[in-house]
Amino acid sequence: MRPSAGFSLLELVITLVIAGILAALSIPYFTDSESKTTWFYEQVKAAVRYAQRQAVAQHRLVYVCISATQVKVGYDGLCASDISSYRLQAPGVVSISPIGSFSFDALGRPSSGTNISLNVGGNTVTVWAETGYVP
Repeated sequence: MRPSAGFSLLELVITLVIAGILAALSIPYFTDSESKTTWFYEQVKAAVRYAQRQAVAQHRLVYVCISATQVKVGYDGLCASDISSYRLQAPGVVSISPIGSFSFDALGRPSSGTNISLNVGGNTVTVWAETGYVP
């Protein structure tokens, strides 16, 4: 009797099943930083929109304070009296630039006369100068 050359169908199926299980378990680890970056980018956009809405609704200046790892919305330039619902901490893989703060007036316009661009993990959040719109 000659020994068979190759694998049996059962061996191939078991190998494919094990490879599929390993792939399903490892894929989230490869895309985790990308999903955290996208999630945080959307949260920063929401925080800026929230600050603009609060400025219009309350007829007062509302500030957005940005550090390398945090975004806060508050009622003074240092954001010491921050609005508790918008204090975002960046995940470890995400950084924000430029660092500083800007405000929205009672009409929802940003304090600078030009468009404001924030780099959030490689994505850009833009605040239009005339309207305060965040696309």
